[in-house]
Amino acid sequence: MWHQIKYYLAHRFKSIHLHGIHSPFIYAFNKDCLQQGSSLAVKDELLRFRESITSHPATLQITDHGAGSKKLNKSLRNTSQILKVNCSSHYRTQLLARIADYLNVENALELGTSLGVTAHALSLTSDITTVEASPAVLDYARQRWDDFKISNITSISSTFDVFLDKLDQKSQYDLVFIDGHHDGAATLDYFERLLPHLHDDSIVIVDDIYWSTGMTTAWKTLQNHPKVTACIDTFQWGLIFLRKEQRQQTFHVHV
Repeated sequence: MWHQIKYYLAHRFKSIHLHGIHSPFIYAFNKDCLQQGSSLAVKDELLRFRESITSHPATLQITDHGAGSKKLNKSLRNTSQILKVNCSSHYRTQLLARIADYLNVENALELGTSLGVTAHALSLTSDITTVEASPAVLDYARQRWDDFKISNITSISSTFDVFLDKLDQKSQYDLVFIDGHHDGAATLDYFERLLPHLHDDSIVIVDDIYWSTGMTTAWKTLQNHPKVTACIDTFQWGLIFLRKEQRQQTFHVHV
């Protein structure tokens, strides 16, 4: 708790206004994407999906291969608890959908499906592959997608490690959302193994960068990775760009 409070206060202090961003790309991305509101149609669609979860309550058996949950320790969890604690908020799903739309993402990858709210958000503009290690949770997400007649989500029941081992060398992604495991060393390993499947215009989004000292250390390491150029720290997420025309720099942005 104190770790997160300390870094949140530091983040708010470092957060800069638009005139403090000297990169034209980052300036436009922040102004026209991160700071913009989503359309009413997108908000409504995302909200309807969340409501479909609350209207279909279930108790699911969790198979957790990551660092676990700080608030939910039982292997049997209610979908209402999972939605509240482990899923991205309605606001964050809006933000993710805007990012994918703004960057013209065609192929996305998500590591950590949970109840499917972020995969649904990405599916509004992109084809998405999503990976979940807990079979019961993935089955529940698939049911919700079926209810919404979503056909552009490819869901895989697997640990991230096994999925990356079997990943086709030709697979390329415009956006990768790492939203699971929450282990710093594992996050760095995933990033290295994903690099051959990324291109100059790809974006990698790492969730919960201040979740623990290990995740924060990993985030600091990624900012200085030789393949990484611009980074945006929103406190909740770390956004990583590989654009060669950018110089290596981290921007602290409050969203």
